[in-house]
Amino acid sequence: MNSGNLKVKVKRKIWDSIKDHFYCERLNDSAILLNLNCSGDKEQKRVLICYLTYGYFINVDSKSLRRTQPFEIFKIVAAFSELGYSVDLIGCNDLKAIDIVKHREYDLIFGFGETFYRMTNLLGDTKSILYMTENHPEFSYEQEMKRLDYFHERHGKKLKITRSGKFYKIHHLQKKYSQVLTMGETYLLKNQYMNPFFIFPTGLINPDYHFQEKDHLKSRLNFLWLGGTGAVHKGLDLLLDVFSNRDDATLYICGLNKMDRKLLEVPNRRNIFEHGFIDIKSEIFLEIVGKCSFLILPSCSEASSTSVTTGMLHGLIPVVMKDSGFNRLDTNAIFLDDFKIEYLDFKIGELITYDPEKLAMLSRQIFKFARNNFTLQVFERNFKAILGDIMKSENLYL
Repeated sequence: MNSGNLKVKVKRKIWDSIKDHFYCERLNDSAILLNLNCSGDKEQKRVLICYLTYGYFINVDSKSLRRTQPFEIFKIVAAFSELGYSVDLIGCNDLKAIDIVKHREYDLIFGFGETFYRMTNLLGDTKSILYMTENHPEFSYEQEMKRLDYFHERHGKKLKITRSGKFYKIHHLQKKYSQVLTMGETYLLKNQYMNPFFIFPTGLINPDYHFQEKDHLKSRLNFLWLGGTGAVHKGLDLLLDVFSNRDDATLYICGLNKMDRKLLEVPNRRNIFEHGFIDIKSEIFLEIVGKCSFLILPSCSEASSTSVTTGMLHGLIPVVMKDSGFNRLDTNAIFLDDFKIEYLDFKIGELITYDPEKLAMLSRQIFKFARNNFTLQVFERNFKAILGDIMKSENLYL
């Protein structure tokens, strides 16, 4: 018996003796799913999806679930299944999964990340669809560096990049794929693709929420920052500097993690409230929504952020950076032209004096727009339509 076989046997024996002690961990942490919708037909077409797998191993009805991706992935898998494809799903950055799938034959590779990039290189003749849930990485890097430099200029601290390059690296975009489908600004891809496809993400909805008119004379003074990892990338540091020097407007902060909280040192002020991570389905989220007219996210680069879509689904008016991933919101957002403190301070002063009746009309318009564009049902319909167009153009129908 060679040493390789012996090593495998020893591993299996150890695993057999301990695996039951890690049953829950095994349920919650599987790296790969193979043969979804497999019919057993040798002629069945097969697609490899490089995205996230965890949604298949968690309780998606849990109130603690804060992400929309699992549900969107379910719809993506279902769309390919309806077209008759057998589906393999691996993590977008799980390099060990490549050893499992690299010898399998695929008609199409869909997704992003290092696994997507490497598999498209290994299977060079296979059709590919790059799925971009962020803006172009060059744009993201450039914009985040501007924010880090500005933070250093104001606070004397040098910070590292936290968001850009985690899933989309510059070298991933240096090659051309068969097609591209993006949630970000399509103009950033026009140098490589004549017709980049666009799709809106979904948002989370509190089932107890019902749209009702607010007293915008009061609520126009209140702003919600709803974010996550990368608070400087998402502009929270800017807002803290602005609101720390104002007494006429209030900032509610939801989604700040421990690392960013320590870094930014949220000031103890009567007009700044920090709630940590918050359950969108909770009563406290509805209370905050009821107090605020605006959701403000001066992020340097997004792709129609799900925090913004979630706010809009609850009637909040988004205040976002122009050209950072939100341009398709058009008249359903208030756009910021700059991220410097003086400009943001001026803009907030302008917003808190906005005509309450106009805010009421805008909030109602935004709520309707969101319900027509950001629900899971609409995402499913749009994804199927786009996939159909791509299948026709790439001759991928069964």
